Amino acid sequence: MNTKHLLLACVLVSMTGCAGRKAAWQNQDGSGKTAGAADVAAQIAEGDKHWANRTDAAEIRAAIKIWEQAAAAEPKNFEVLVKLTRANYFLADGYLRNDEKEYLRTMDLGVKWGEKAIIASSPEFEAKMRAGGKLPEAVKLVPKSGVPAMYWYASSLGKWAKRKGFAVLLGQKDNVKATMDRVLELDPTFYYGGPHRYFGAFYAIAPAFAGGDLEKSRVHFNKSLEISATYIGTKVLWAAELAVKEQDEETFEKLLNEVIATPDDVIPDVKAEILVEKQKARELLADKEELF
Repeated sequence: MNTKHLLLACVLVSMTGCAGRKAAWQNQDGSGKTAGAADVAAQIAEGDKHWANRTDAAEIRAAIKIWEQAAAAEPKNFEVLVKLTRANYFLADGYLRNDEKEYLRTMDLGVKWGEKAIIASSPEFEAKMRAGGKLPEAVKLVPKSGVPAMYWYASSLGKWAKRKGFAVLLGQKDNVKATMDRVLELDPTFYYGGPHRYFGAFYAIAPAFAGGDLEKSRVHFNKSLEISATYIGTKVLWAAELAVKEQDEETFEKLLNEVIATPDDVIPDVKAEILVEKQKARELLADKEELF
């Protein structure tokens, strides 16, 4: 199928086609409360203890299980919904990259929890979406307090869609971009320059007809590194997306070797994430001959 036909198909197919999934705001709201605040707080704290040991995938799963109980008790508890969004994203991105079925299932759970977290962050957003509004417009109603929900939702949706294939990625592009645009507007420094890191990858991955721009990609990657020079995930994405797209083998090797040489505890709060990024760098270097 050529590009023109693919675009037409994405326009014609419903949200469960090219977009590939049904969103939380298309379902009925089940927002009861079945436990006391003290019980939920205790569950969140217990999950936090497991999350602190997230260099072990089993500990992430344990945290998720406990936080799911808290979310069942308080379906609009913003804190726990964000934790579930991020935890499912990291479980998939960090430990399930080579298990296609589990990766997609878990990343989709990240998307679902993210949708619920955004709803919890903004009654105005929820009302607009339940009335049939479009996300690129509704997300403009989400306040700065909703940035963590939007960031992890968009990160999950983008990676889920990319793995599902080009048609789904194209179908979700506007939703992901609009959400991250809002994050960039409200807090460009969030998660170590995360919004700029995202757009560095976005403009490298997208074909020109869908907004791709290699120079914009470079600008955003550099801005992300200006915000946090030590968060090595930015260099991994730069190497994997922009350097490969430009077939710049020298930059590819330079960035990834810098990543591998970085101390594991360069940012103590995200040591587990740093370890994952270093493993990604090793995998990319091992695949260099296939990429160039």
